[in-house]
Amino acid sequence: MIKALTSKQSQLRSSGNGFKKALLPVKNISKERKVSGKEALTKLLRWHFGHSEYRGKQLEAIEAVLSGRDCFCLMPTGGGKSICYQIPALAKPGIVLVVSPLIALMENQVMALKEKGVAAEYLSSTQTAQVRNKIHEELESGNPGLRLLYVTPELIATTGFMSKLTKIHSRGLLNLIAIDEAHCISTWGHDFRPSYRKLASLRKRLPDVPMLALTATAVPKVQVDVIESLNMENPLVLKSSFNRPNIYYEVRFKDLLTDPYVDLTDLIKSCGDVCGIVYCLERTTCDDLASHLSKNGISCAAYHAGLNNKLRTSVLDDWISAKTQVVVATVAFGMGIDRKDVRIVCHFNIPKSMVSFYQESGRAGRDQQPSGSVLYYGIDDRKKMQFILNNADNKKSQSSSSQDRSPKKSIVDFNLMVEYCETSGCRRKKILDSFGEQVSTSLCKKTCDACKNPNIVEKYLDELKAMCSLGNRIGSSRIFISSSSKPVDDVDFSEYWSRDDEAIVSEDDISDDDDGIDVVEDLTQSALPSKTKFSEKMDILQRAEEKYYQKNDHDKQSNKLDKNAINETTRESCKQRLLNSLKQTQQRLNNLPIDPEVSSVFFENECFKKYGKTGKSFYLSQVASTVRWLSTVNAADLTSRLATTNQNSTLKTATEVEPLSSGSPSVSDEVTNTMNEKDREKVSLCSSQITHNDIKLPPILSFSEFVNKKSSKDSKQSAYGVDKKPDKRSRLQ
Repeated sequence: MIKALTSKQSQLRSSGNGFKKALLPVKNISKERKVSGKEALTKLLRWHFGHSEYRGKQLEAIEAVLSGRDCFCLMPTGGGKSICYQIPALAKPGIVLVVSPLIALMENQVMALKEKGVAAEYLSSTQTAQVRNKIHEELESGNPGLRLLYVTPELIATTGFMSKLTKIHSRGLLNLIAIDEAHCISTWGHDFRPSYRKLASLRKRLPDVPMLALTATAVPKVQVDVIESLNMENPLVLKSSFNRPNIYYEVRFKDLLTDPYVDLTDLIKSCGDVCGIVYCLERTTCDDLASHLSKNGISCAAYHAGLNNKLRTSVLDDWISAKTQVVVATVAFGMGIDRKDVRIVCHFNIPKSMVSFYQESGRAGRDQQPSGSVLYYGIDDRKKMQFILNNADNKKSQSSSSQDRSPKKSIVDFNLMVEYCETSGCRRKKILDSFGEQVSTSLCKKTCDACKNPNIVEKYLDELKAMCSLGNRIGSSRIFISSSSKPVDDVDFSEYWSRDDEAIVSEDDISDDDDGIDVVEDLTQSALPSKTKFSEKMDILQRAEEKYYQKNDHDKQSNKLDKNAINETTRESCKQRLLNSLKQTQQRLNNLPIDPEVSSVFFENECFKKYGKTGKSFYLSQVASTVRWLSTVNAADLTSRLATTNQNSTLKTATEVEPLSSGSPSVSDEVTNTMNEKDREKVSLCSSQITHNDIKLPPILSFSEFVNKKSSKDSKQSAYGVDKKPDKRSRLQ
């Protein structure tokens, strides 16, 4: 090979630089040497790509297309599909046409090939006319040096480009058509693109050119549909296992975390200075999360369609060159990006299907080194995605009468994702089962959280079910819809929805009306007419509250006592959760002089006194409300709250003090009665450390009183001409 290159260079020098390259007769092209055989093909792989040997089904696919046979190749993400058409481009004279769905993908691959010394180009609308004309001139020359040409399916559908392809084919210059992401042609696929359907005409226009269809995410039905849609003739079907043994799969539950942002930050920091991707459903979440990570010392940037092209390119270049550690992006990011050392991929929202999740999580560990996939699952995220998919499917079923795709297929696909999160059992097996690959759980070898820590996962799932049960009882459904006027069908899911800002949590959130606040927020998002007055909505809420408590009478509650009983293990777990929150609060308040351990006992007993007889669901909800309150409380309010314990203890022990007026005792007094002797000593010790004056706490309002008080306050402000700026939720009414 070296001698041949030396001979060619000497010929070029002898011809001089001033002469234009002569057009070679077409008949000479057929005399160029064709590389074949395993040994010769392996040498090409080593020379151009630096790999010592082929992986999986790569060599079989290469040999099939070089022999002129059609081939359908199914390889997992990171399996090296591009090698299957890049090596044939180097082994056989002529041009390989590569159909790719994304311009960014084409740019990235062409750039990488040029760095390896392979002649490759792409055609797209983003290029200047001068660049496109130069490529067309090269194609029209007698002996083009171009080996790979990347195009979009939309370009192939144009009459002008199809005419050029026909001319290239008639001259014997087109030796292979490779269709990347071939699942896009199937209406049963997760990423159907109508432009891919027009590729069916390629077989008729270019009958004797072998066709290679490549995909990483195709269930059996999609595989058949792809082969039939492309009119492939007796193709060699190659299937590799979908298993990615080097990826550790884990699910974390947002509803059980004190702060998911903090948890994600700690997770990334624990991995060290490694490359990572965080996927989000909304642009606003991308921006907020990227800002939070950056403030906590993580090199991070947001990437989504809301940014201009220059900024997106800059973010992508910085990440590829390792200047940026983590990219927080919408789901469009990463397709075709050739970075093999991604160590962790996090989903901050649940993906819309198992196929999407597999494709995105599979961007980790392409170098076969140990990597991780962590999905943050939230009940609100699930409800939001169900709403989006239902809405989109309903519009699709109305607009297309002859659509062979089931209107509810997207819901079925999403339910597989929900099952992945909400049920126990090996997560790896669930992924492979969804692709029709039946395997034993022993294949996992404890490389998922459900196999490594089954008891902990079961515990978390029980707590999550309890919260879901509570949400169903009070009719909770937080779906916050963006005010965008664009229809769902016209935009990508990841770019359409915008989460509203979280409501500010006050001390009232620990009172009995905490659950009602969620209902108030839900009603502002309901489908009531925009002209409905606020007072009418409040009346509806009050009637719903009364109806709820009438329906759940004493007999029904007593029947559920055993099922919803609060055991000591649950109480200890809640104490620990409160203790962790108190320690964080103490640090936030500059080491406030309180005893977190003693205070956690007091708050847990307070929650137990309120909802111990009602059931586990309400008890856990009250603990969660207390944790939220602690995350925002100031020093004065926390000190006052803990100080009430000492007041009540003094009232009980001092004989000269008159008894309290008739009525129900205070919450703190009742809570003290439920404590054991050891807990009373701890609480007494804690209260002795806090100096305070006589403080009278505001009464804890019922839900109806809270709503009426809020309504009267709003009307009073309106009467005095206060121009209060409405928040996001108010604007949606």
